[in-house]
Amino acid sequence: MIEMIDNHRRKFLRFGLAAVTASAVTASIVAAPRALHAAITTPDRVFIARIESYLNSITTMRASFLQIASTGELARGTFYMRRPGRLRIEYAPPSPVLIVADGHRLTYYDKELETANVAPIDDTLAGFLAREHISFDGDVAVIAFVRGRGTARITVSRRAEPEGGTLTLVFDDNPIRLRQWEVTDPQGTRTRVALEAPEFGMALADELFEVSEPD
Repeated sequence: MIEMIDNHRRKFLRFGLAAVTASAVTASIVAAPRALHAAITTPDRVFIARIESYLNSITTMRASFLQIASTGELARGTFYMRRPGRLRIEYAPPSPVLIVADGHRLTYYDKELETANVAPIDDTLAGFLAREHISFDGDVAVIAFVRGRGTARITVSRRAEPEGGTLTLVFDDNPIRLRQWEVTDPQGTRTRVALEAPEFGMALADELFEVSEPD
């Protein structure tokens, strides 16, 4: 049975690229992304350009992850990405959840209920890291950028839908390396995903990004 993703299931899609930040971006900030983007300093813009270049250099990635929600929910699993457009988020038991993006759509599969829910990947912030070309100056707006103590945090929202939630990417800054991300949904629930021992540049089979849908 295939359905559009309902609100109950959307909590798992917060993984996606999947989150607000440790600096607690407020509703008033989210409401004005263009103004904040314009206020970013020139040195920060240079560093953001370096982050863009780093993200665009990633072809494939595999990592274990720990997911922590502000509601207290905890989950572990394995994350795979092959750009452009392919993701696999495989939760460890007891969670029955598998999330797969095949380049066009994102499928939420519940192995226990044997149901699949789908949404266009471009309709979610989950697809941001898997884009063919990643840019912080297109349909997403930078609403916060913070550097300190060896890390850099960049928070974005969709220009056309700033009230739809935010994604924060957290990096080591020397050298630049993706460490974690946080998603904040429109209700203010924050979900943090910490990557454990990420690997880059390996071959990932097509089959990883396919899911057999139930009848």
